[in-house]
Amino acid sequence: MRIGTTFSTRGHGGAGMAFAGLAVLTAACASGGGAHPLTGVEAEALFAGLTGAWDVDESTGTQAPNFQFTDQPEVHRDVTDLGQARQMAERMAAEGLQRLMADLEDLRPILEVWLDRPNTLILRVDEDGVVYMPTPGRKVEVPMSGEWISWQDPEGESVRARVYWDGDRLALEHRAGSGGRVRSVLEIVDDRLRISRTLRLPRMSAPTRPYVLMYDRDEGGE
Repeated sequence: MRIGTTFSTRGHGGAGMAFAGLAVLTAACASGGGAHPLTGVEAEALFAGLTGAWDVDESTGTQAPNFQFTDQPEVHRDVTDLGQARQMAERMAAEGLQRLMADLEDLRPILEVWLDRPNTLILRVDEDGVVYMPTPGRKVEVPMSGEWISWQDPEGESVRARVYWDGDRLALEHRAGSGGRVRSVLEIVDDRLRISRTLRLPRMSAPTRPYVLMYDRDEGGE
């Protein structure tokens, strides 16, 4: 399944541009928190189910989403001189390209989080927190208290993460760049690990459709 999301650069001018898959880093986002809905035996069973070594199954899940930046049509202006019209078009195209490149740079950190697809993944989950070790990628240890932890990506951008309860499921939330959020819900489905990610950006009216990764347990991995 192909997931596409369109962002408007209204009034910036310039040509449409496709922005496809980036990769690096880790999963996750939304809002939430609060007391654990699962305790005792139920919580222990959930933690034990998530804990382990996992190998990605590239034949299932969803394809990496594509981004497409499209410009809104410019307001029609009456121009009688052909040279003036050409100059106006060139200026609008140059300004639009500059603004578009700035938008892409602002979005890069959170898109890398969202589109990351580790080949292997080691999870350790208990009442104290979640340890998330992707390969390739960066090991992240997040306390179960919901406290935010932070670090810098290879480009020096700040990335934050926390873990929280989404109903009776665990979720990781990442924030990076100019207000972008990625939420990854972790759950076991038919003895497999499913990670469902959604992305929310300031100019989006709703989160993206889920980007789903499926992993098979590697019995000899740990």
